[in-house]
Amino acid sequence: MAKSWFHYTECTTDQADELMATYRARGVAVERNLNPDLITWTVSARLPEARRQERTPRTFRQKVWG
Repeated sequence: MAKSWFHYTECTTDQADELMATYRARGVAVERNLNPDLITWTVSARLPEARRQERTPRTFRQKVWG
């Protein structure tokens, strides 16, 4: 399965620490970079990509939409 980077921009230090701890607990590669404003962070996580979107279960589909 292919993996690509997902970016969380404009995170505070507390938010960045929490995201990094959550992803590391799941075993995901994660990086944190300081933004040019020297106040906020960008957190990047390498997540797996799906080839196609999951189908919506039939119970949640409306008959009028087809």
